Amino acid sequence: MSETINDLKGAVRAFLSAHAQPVPAKTATSKKEHLEVWHVGARRRALGVEFDHDGLVNFWVTSLNMPQGLPPSVEVVRKTPKGKGWTDANGDGANSNLSGYDDFRTRPIARLGVTRIEDAKAILDHLNR
Repeated sequence: MSETINDLKGAVRAFLSAHAQPVPAKTATSKKEHLEVWHVGARRRALGVEFDHDGLVNFWVTSLNMPQGLPPSVEVVRKTPKGKGWTDANGDGANSNLSGYDDFRTRPIARLGVTRIEDAKAILDHLNR
């Protein structure tokens, strides 16, 4: 049986329910629209998740917590802090709601575009170590 995007989203939600705690935003403007932030595992590593895309789930991690050796099926886009937001090599920004969370604010981050449960599991397991 082939997996669907809904299978991927369900698997990510199940993992987060079992191994993570939701993080409240520091600012009222974040409102968890288009973004959920979680602390994963005993080390409370921050993970931002965007579930509202049609063909993928976006994970946001700090560069320090990014797993190494990700497969080509994971789209990795690194972003550097710029003012109150972030930018990448193409000048594209990041989800502005990330700035409402101390774990991300002013830190280099990466967007990991995930389309497969296997890839999501590898990233989530890394954060849960």
